[in-house]
Amino acid sequence: MKIVRVTILLSLCIFLSGCGTTTPEKVEIPNAGQESTETTPEHQTKVFDIGETIKSNDIYFTVNGVREVPGGQFMSPDDGNIWYAVDVTIENKGKESFNSSSLLMFSLIDSEAYSYNVTFGPDLNGSVDGEIAPGRKLRGEVAFEIPKGSTGLELEIKPFIWGNGLIIVKLDR
Repeated sequence: MKIVRVTILLSLCIFLSGCGTTTPEKVEIPNAGQESTETTPEHQTKVFDIGETIKSNDIYFTVNGVREVPGGQFMSPDDGNIWYAVDVTIENKGKESFNSSSLLMFSLIDSEAYSYNVTFGPDLNGSVDGEIAPGRKLRGEVAFEIPKGSTGLELEIKPFIWGNGLIIVKLDR
């Protein structure tokens, strides 16, 4: 029993010894219009446009368009906000089924780096939630509630929930 305690204590000491302290320092950010020397073109994230088809493994994504969705009799966006729907097609060109989840795969980012999650409530055309068999497509809309004046909108798609990779599509606002 004593050996177990000593082993645990020794392991904890080794683990904590790797946790050092850091000294915060100011990072110089270039002024608007100045070129940053730290980011090279090969390290920049590619941003796609509406209508382009983007491949991630055997899954193909196309943002077909966007629209504002009006509020209904019983549900409406909060004051000062709108519902913004993105029309998406997902095609499975692989040999295994693909499970799509709008909640886990899609988010919207604006020019001020605010992130918006999928919202439920607006009347949408179709859904991109569910299983997509090999050789099949699924088309539907994903909605977000955003401030009326939002600009610089980009749809972020994380194709594989447990994997890496991010698709970014520039939208119309």
